[in-house]
Amino acid sequence: MEFFIISMLNGLSYGLLLFLLSSGLTLIFSMMGVLNFAHASFYMVGAYVGYTVSGIVGFWPALLIAPLVVGAMGALFEKYALRKVHQFGHVPELLITFGLSYILLELVQLVWGRSAVPFDPPEALKGPLFTLVNHARMV
Repeated sequence: MEFFIISMLNGLSYGLLLFLLSSGLTLIFSMMGVLNFAHASFYMVGAYVGYTVSGIVGFWPALLIAPLVVGAMGALFEKYALRKVHQFGHVPELLITFGLSYILLELVQLVWGRSAVPFDPPEALKGPLFTLVNHARMV
């Protein structure tokens, strides 16, 4: 009986893993039919651009500037690279976006290094948003 329960739990966890994998691939494939494996790399670049810009102009302006910069990068990549290989099918799209993710990773490591960067959130975002008990703030 113990073997049966362990096998059932292993099968359930494997099925959930396959579900997560298929959901992720569906997200990556997106509704436009473009196979893009560079989503996470653009997200990473946006975080580092936001970090750098926040050191110059502050957190809130950086929160607006970083997505615009990364969106422009993505639009340029789509226009000058993905459109040229889209006609050849999904394998070239996969290869070019996978290669882009490696290039972006190496560029981020060259510019910002391999270690974590120190960042303090703004005062308005420190602490819990909701609590079960409503305490007055101590000043």
